[in-house]
Amino acid sequence: MNSEFKPLGTRAKWTIALLAIVIAVDAFAVFSDIREIQLINRIVLGDLSTLDELDASDTRQGIAGLLELGTLIAIVVAFLMWFSRAYKNLAALGATEFRFTPGWAVGAWFVPVLNLWRPKQIANDIWRASDPAAPPEQGSAWRDMATPAVLTIWWVVWICSGYLGNVTTRLAFEGDKPTDVRDADYADLGALVLDAVAAVLAIVVVRSMTRRLNERAAHLAANPSAPEGPAVPSLPADAF
Repeated sequence: MNSEFKPLGTRAKWTIALLAIVIAVDAFAVFSDIREIQLINRIVLGDLSTLDELDASDTRQGIAGLLELGTLIAIVVAFLMWFSRAYKNLAALGATEFRFTPGWAVGAWFVPVLNLWRPKQIANDIWRASDPAAPPEQGSAWRDMATPAVLTIWWVVWICSGYLGNVTTRLAFEGDKPTDVRDADYADLGALVLDAVAAVLAIVVVRSMTRRLNERAAHLAANPSAPEGPAVPSLPADAF
């Protein structure tokens, strides 16, 4: 692994900013789904809507979909850049005997089935190996460290949001009746709410891990007994 610690402040800030945008986009998409559900309810009850209302609903849903796609691409890039650097930094913090190679910090997210648990294992390892109070040469002792509940809660919520998102997609393509569209909207509402909650939890995780890594690096830089070899630079005051 990389033997030089590289501060995470800038990548963390970009990731957190984009997660906040994800939450805002989810809120708009929830509003759009609710408006479409209300419109479909009127149609089912025989209150035929005007073409202008139908066009406005389609346009609003289309905008929501484009915003969701754009923010998804942006947050995937930003989060993986932060996540990868966080994992590579562990070698400079006195940890050894890693379970996975650095490439898994990115690749694990794209392997079907394996991506249900491998990224969480890597997140656990980042937390465990970055304990500021651990001795400079912690070796493999970090592997016995506990992890906070927020990591597990974030991961479960995120997995559930993805599952509901898949349900939404299937429902959207299985039928073309108004009630079929409404069912897809209801599933999408659940997915959006969970996605927003996962984004809030992800902000907590990114901030906590970044602060923990930087505190560990600062501790090693100030500790004269720190092992020679890994370069641990002093960190700016705003590095979380």
